[in-house]
Amino acid sequence: MRIISLSDFEDFFDNLDYRFSESFSEGWDSLTQTIKKLYNKTTDKLDDEIRLPVAQKYVNDALQKFVTDNVKAILELRVELHEQWFRLYCTINVAGIYVEVASNFRLVHAQLDRNVQRFVFGQLTYTDVLNLRCESFFKRQGIKLAIWFYHSVLKKDPLGVILTYINIARAKEDIIYLDIHRWLKKNQKIMSTLHKVQVNYGEVEEEQLILKTQVNYRDLLGTSSGENIINDDDEPELMKGPINPLGDATEPSQA
Repeated sequence: MRIISLSDFEDFFDNLDYRFSESFSEGWDSLTQTIKKLYNKTTDKLDDEIRLPVAQKYVNDALQKFVTDNVKAILELRVELHEQWFRLYCTINVAGIYVEVASNFRLVHAQLDRNVQRFVFGQLTYTDVLNLRCESFFKRQGIKLAIWFYHSVLKKDPLGVILTYINIARAKEDIIYLDIHRWLKKNQKIMSTLHKVQVNYGEVEEEQLILKTQVNYRDLLGTSSGENIINDDDEPELMKGPINPLGDATEPSQA
């Protein structure tokens, strides 16, 4: 039995920047290949989670590719990552309303596997309206009044309501649920990788997102022979339209 050496792990982490520089999806594929090579060097199985850092740039590239490019109402969606919190910027153009907003969040839960691809955020601050333009003066004043009413009277923030209305995410009080399965399911490379490597949770650090990943060895090695372990028909549809928020972030979505 061969014990994994420190140099094996150093080789693995030395390649992280290269993997993610090829794009988010290419990074997933390269991660799988690297882990397979590491596994083939030893008869030991790595049961521990692997700490996978993703630079802020590639987080925003992924948001652009899998959310912004697929949702007409969203013109921009990006984050600034800090220690244990992040600031989310969103530009929306819908129903004659152009608005740029920003708010601070914490990462409550991250889950990316063959069945669920979800991020759950906890809102830390009220939404700041950075820019607001409307097709009419009265609509603009009405929106400003609605925001004031939410913040001053209801003591709530309207961002969750807005994201639910345009069918981007779901909100329950200050918790935002973002299911990305409906955009990822057509990407065969990522979905295939999520049968082999899954993300159990994540942490936010300065200018990077840390994903805690775990290898599904049976699927990883089984598919090397070209055998499909899980077919597309086996995968559930998580989100086709607006759905009710869940109290438990780790439960599968329900239509």
